Amino acid sequence: MKIKEAPQCPHCGTKMKKCEPPPYNYGDGLGWCTPYFYMCFNDECNLYVNGWNNLKENYNKVASYRCMCYPDNGVFEAMCVFSPDGLKGQIIEEH
Repeated sequence: MKIKEAPQCPHCGTKMKKCEPPPYNYGDGLGWCTPYFYMCFNDECNLYVNGWNNLKENYNKVASYRCMCYPDNGVFEAMCVFSPDGLKGQIIEEH
């Protein structure tokens, strides 16, 4: 199901923001396969708030998660961020 408007985060209900993929790849190294995706930047989102403790306790890493959504299929995933400002530079302003 192709997403035409910014969806709401399933963890907090906040309208997600359109973002460019980051300049790095993960997994198979083939890239993000999309020119943009949607990301939740609500710093009070449960996924983000609880992610700091989860990653520290289980992996001894200082990081958290933000919810993302692929526009081509509507699939939601968690993306790791390493600071509160992580990925905010990728936001695409919509006018």
